[in-house]
Amino acid sequence: MHAAAHARTSAFAGAILVPKRAAVRSRNARAAPVRAATTEERQELCKAEIPPHLPRADFVKQMYRWATSEFAESGLSRYGKRMAVECINELENGDTNGVLVRLYDFEDGKEVEIARLIAQMDDEKVQVWDTIVPTKDGGIEKMNRDGKDKFIDGRFFVISRPLPANENANAALKAMIKNLMLAINAYYSFGSPFAEDF
Repeated sequence: MHAAAHARTSAFAGAILVPKRAAVRSRNARAAPVRAATTEERQELCKAEIPPHLPRADFVKQMYRWATSEFAESGLSRYGKRMAVECINELENGDTNGVLVRLYDFEDGKEVEIARLIAQMDDEKVQVWDTIVPTKDGGIEKMNRDGKDKFIDGRFFVISRPLPANENANAALKAMIKNLMLAINAYYSFGSPFAEDF
């Protein structure tokens, strides 16, 4: 990994192990309706700050495509678990703010879901500007040409899992998170999580 990409990766890699309550709405990628929200306790595993200039809708769509390829299509061979990938909070126009990965394993001769990994933009509003002008005292002032305050949705792409956690999934989850963070860095550095040079 080149130096600039490494520096960006290190900025993404702060691990946070704080349980929190959150609402999850997910839907099967092939089903039409969005599922009703459910409340569950989650453990944040890590989060990546997404720079304001990166378009959120495109970023999450590409992360969904990457997760489908990496986890749904190759989960068993790469991580030892069969996986399914779904969008979270998918809108009618196809935009989504996150990805849900379900992990499966066999217990007592039956395949059961043993864990879920959630990667989702948070709800924070981030102020953005389109113009920077010099001030009389030698500083700079950020502003928008139309004079209005502008905000975008989401500062962090948060990776978490619901609790209680099944310890049988820990090794797979650890490897998944590592590769997910590399894919985020690849999007940040090269415009695509599928970039080969990260």
